[in-house]
Amino acid sequence: MHVSTLLTSAVSSVAPAMLLVAAAGANAHTYGDGSDFSPWRPDMLTSLLLLMTALVYWRGQHNSESSPREQTRRHYWFWAGWLMLAVALSPPIDPMGNALFSVHMIQHELMMLGAAPLLVMSRPSASLLRGLPRAGARAIGTLLRNTGGARWLAWLGAPLNAWIIHAVGLWGWHVPALFNAGLRSDLAHTAQHISFLFIALVFWFALLKPKQTAPAANVVYLFTTALHASMLGALLTFSSRVWYTPYQLSAPQWGFTALADQQLGGLIMWMPAGLVFLLAGLASLAAVIRSSDHNQATLTNVSKQRNTDAEHSQR
Repeated sequence: MHVSTLLTSAVSSVAPAMLLVAAAGANAHTYGDGSDFSPWRPDMLTSLLLLMTALVYWRGQHNSESSPREQTRRHYWFWAGWLMLAVALSPPIDPMGNALFSVHMIQHELMMLGAAPLLVMSRPSASLLRGLPRAGARAIGTLLRNTGGARWLAWLGAPLNAWIIHAVGLWGWHVPALFNAGLRSDLAHTAQHISFLFIALVFWFALLKPKQTAPAANVVYLFTTALHASMLGALLTFSSRVWYTPYQLSAPQWGFTALADQQLGGLIMWMPAGLVFLLAGLASLAAVIRSSDHNQATLTNVSKQRNTDAEHSQR
C-alpha cells in the first residue's frame, strides 16, 4: 500500500513564491547569456504528469465503496499536497528557479516541507491503484511482490536509513558541480527534482508511518536534521563567494546580485526549514513524554490493583 506513495506521488509548494516574482511582471526576460526566457512558459511533460496523477486519484477516490471520516480527511490531505506540487512545478515558480537561486530554494523547501508530509499522511496508494486500469494495477502489484516491495519499504522506513538518505541527498545536490549541472541540463534538472521529492517522501514516511516501534528515535532524527539543514543554509548565507555560477548571469536580470540572491536563498533554507524541523522535533518530544506518562500511570494503576487484590485475598 505505502510503496505507491514513494513511487507515484509528487510533492510541492505554496503561493508565497508568487509574491517574489509578481513584481517582475509577465514580460519575457533573458538569461545572462541572452537566451529567451519567460516566467510563464510551462513544462508540458510536468503539466501532463500532474494532470494524469490528479485524474487517476480522482477516479480511484470516486470508485471507493465507502468514505469514512478518516478517508475523507486523507482525500483533503492529498489534494492539498497535489495543489502545492502543482504550484511549485508550474509557472512562474519553476521557470524562475532557473533565474534566481532564492526562488529555487522556495520551490524545493515547499516541495519537501509542505507537499511531501501532506501526501504521506494522505496514504494515497489505495485510491491511486483503484484509479488505474485493472490490468495496470495488477501489473504494479505483481512487480512490487516480485521485487520485494515490502522489504524495501521496511528498510526505507527505518529512521536511521531515512536520515542518511535525506542528508546525503540534501547536501549532495548542493555541491556546486551537481547543482550547476541541474541548471544547465534539463535531464539533470529533472533528476534533481525527483531526488528531492524522493528523499522528502522517505523522510516523512519514516517519521509518520503508523505503529512506530521507537518513537523516541524520531526526536533525535528531527533535531539532527534541523541542525544539519540549518548549517547548510548558514553556509550559503554567510559565504563570501557565489557557489552557483549560472546565477551570475541571470540574477542581475532581475535586480539581484548573484551573491545577494544566494544569501536570500540560504536564509530561506536556514530559518523556515530549520524552524519546521525544530517544531516537529518538539512535537515528537511532547508525544514521547505523554506516552511515557501514560505508561507510568498504567503501571501505577496495575500495581495498585494488584495490592488491592492481595489485601482482599488475605482477608
